[in-house]
Amino acid sequence: MIRQSDGVSLSAIISPENVIFLDGGISKEETVRQLTEKMLPQVSGIISRKALFDRVAEVEKLNQVLESGFYIPHAKFPELDGFYAVLGLLPEGFIDQVSRLKVRAVLLLLSPHKPAFFQRHLNMLSLLSQTFQPELIEKLAALKDPSAAAALITGK
Repeated sequence: MIRQSDGVSLSAIISPENVIFLDGGISKEETVRQLTEKMLPQVSGIISRKALFDRVAEVEKLNQVLESGFYIPHAKFPELDGFYAVLGLLPEGFIDQVSRLKVRAVLLLLSPHKPAFFQRHLNMLSLLSQTFQPELIEKLAALKDPSAAAALITGK
């Protein structure tokens, strides 16, 4: 399942350590909050807790759920030099109040806010949206193990 596009790969951002399974019955906002909590240790020496939560909350309102039911809240920070990600899998999912779509996979993506990284950021969003289609999301939501989920996504 590994696909690369102009220097971006899922194996660079998806590992068992950054895949979490979330209980059902939580909202979109709570899902993003839990993913942000999980992201904090990855970036704590680079971005303050307040800056991370404030920026993610701000841009989360602008991001839309894709037709596949995959949601990619994403934010850019000038302090970063690469991608950071946390994948949340929700076996029961939640219904997005705007699109009315059922969401069972959410990937919080942080990337550098630098002109030289702009195309890589777009390429990563494209790769994610092409990869996380309904069939893969169904398989991922049925799993219970972060290692199995990361292997299914990355092919490793």
